Amino acid sequence: MKNKRYSISEVAEMLGVSKSTVSRAINGTKGVGDELRQKVLDFVDEIGYKPNTLAQGLSKGKVNIIALILGDIRNPFYADLTFNIQTELSEKGYMVMVFNSEYEAEREIEFLKLITQFNFAGLILITAQKDQMVEMLDEMDIPKVLVNRILPSYSGDSVLTDNFRAGYLAVMHLLDLGHKNIGFVRGPSASSASTQRYEGYRQALLSFGLPFNQAYIYSSDLKMETGQDIAGQILAERDRPSAVVVVNDMTAVGLLDGCRKQGLRIPEDLSIISFDNINFAAMAGIELTTFSQHVDKMSKEATRLMLKQLENREVKSERVIIEPTLIVRKTTGPATE
Repeated sequence: MKNKRYSISEVAEMLGVSKSTVSRAINGTKGVGDELRQKVLDFVDEIGYKPNTLAQGLSKGKVNIIALILGDIRNPFYADLTFNIQTELSEKGYMVMVFNSEYEAEREIEFLKLITQFNFAGLILITAQKDQMVEMLDEMDIPKVLVNRILPSYSGDSVLTDNFRAGYLAVMHLLDLGHKNIGFVRGPSASSASTQRYEGYRQALLSFGLPFNQAYIYSSDLKMETGQDIAGQILAERDRPSAVVVVNDMTAVGLLDGCRKQGLRIPEDLSIISFDNINFAAMAGIELTTFSQHVDKMSKEATRLMLKQLENREVKSERVIIEPTLIVRKTTGPATE
């Protein structure tokens, strides 16, 4: 029986109940007794029936899809977030449509317009970049959750890492290893995560009386290829830092690769610490010292906040802050100077 595709009408007819009863039983909503609900669930499992979530949404006047906007789907951090969110929302009867902005703010704005036009059920925004988006978000009459980034005047639901603390702790780790000349690889200024990590780095230098050298500050676009280019910049300098804090793992992996290809030993000649703890950061040959943002917890909280709003639009908004955890591996070591 599982090889055939059934409509909800056919399932209802075979069970001798109404379509609404089948729908309520599957979605766990009120109006169906426990015994009948279990009977329906057992039967749909037996025949392999899967509800058409798009059709369900259209029948309610809204597309039953959550839009998810992110910066770079190639980045394992975003891929893991997306996978986890998609899995959890799917279990609740929602589909997730992913929009990849390539970190372009104007493209994200166009996505917001599209999401409004097609009446999506909700929005999860992972790479919010421009404060002008806040006005658009306020005008969108759907549940919204910001993840990993925040906009200054946004007051809705959000899930964030304490990025300032992570930047501060990164310097403390290097200081414990004896480093004093510490550089920083920044991301785009529009990225709140990048900015807050940099501010944490600056505050740590100030707190511990370490020198700040503008020549040790490098710019990136969060991509691996840029990290490889920065390796060349560091190697070209006569007076280079003994350690660098890198805005994210993808850039750090590129930097690590570029340094090694050009003969710089890691960590003997340069210690590298970054953020995200992407899934291949622990692999042999990489073994990156980094901060975990606890992507599992972040995705669970984002899903919880979305479902909370879908069930009750009047509920009070929340800002969830997740504490970063330092994962020490082999790209940081004692200063040799």
